[in-house]
Formats: sequence, C-alpha cells, structure tokens
Amino acid sequence: MKKLVLLFVAMFSLSSVTFAEKYEINDNDVDALFATATEVAYQEINAFAAGSMMANNASGSAYLNAPNPWAAFAICTVVGGFGIHRHYLGTSNLMFGLYIVTCGGIFGVVPFVDWVVLLIGAANDNIRPYVGNTKFFMWL
Repeated sequence: MKKLVLLFVAMFSLSSVTFAEKYEINDNDVDALFATATEVAYQEINAFAAGSMMANNASGSAYLNAPNPWAAFAICTVVGGFGIHRHYLGTSNLMFGLYIVTCGGIFGVVPFVDWVVLLIGAANDNIRPYVGNTKFFMWL
C-alpha cells in the first residue's frame, strides 16, 4: 500500500513540473492548415469506417465492431470482480449487479474462470462465443 501511495505522490509531483507554458499555437499555421485541408463528406467517413472495421468470423460472414480479445482479457485482469469485461463483451446490464451481489462473482471464482477462458480465447483469437452472452457463467 505504501508503494501505491508513493507512486501517486510521484505521479502528481511530476505532473506539477511540466512546462505547458512553453507551448504556443501559431494562428497563421493553423489558418494555413485549414486553407489547404480537403473537405470530406460525412457519408464518406461512415463508408470508410464501416469497411475498415469489418472482420470475418468462422462462418465467413462479417460482423461489425468486434471486441478485441486482448482488451477483454486485460479488462478482466484489472476489474474482473466487477464484471466490466462482460459489459465490454456486450452482456445485459443486469450482469454488473449480479457480480456485485455475489461478492465479485461468487467470491472471485467466476471472474477467475472468465479470465482463464478469455486468455485461451485471446490466444486462439476467438472469443465470439462470449460476445453478447447473457448467461452468468459465460463459458457454459
């Protein structure tokens, strides 16, 4: 605990000695940048984003905004007892309450199994069975 407090004290003391006053904005450069910029329509941005975010699942069909397996694993590692990783994977809003009421998912057993399952899924790059899963035990 002492190390954590010292880390926060060091972080805040270093943030107070930053030299933000040395940075300034040159209005002429900003105006020149806007003058040479190319205007892009909103529809073009949406079409590009939808095309670049598509991924293929095992059946060959495409799905949009697939959660990153390693991000889900990292979230489970840090705040798994609160069920935040389940929200990232797209579960129901009730899941957060279930994790809290059961003292971190049956005293941490459920998040630990989730952690193992997500580690295996991230290593295989396949967490699709857990995306949108509304069961309390997502691996069953």
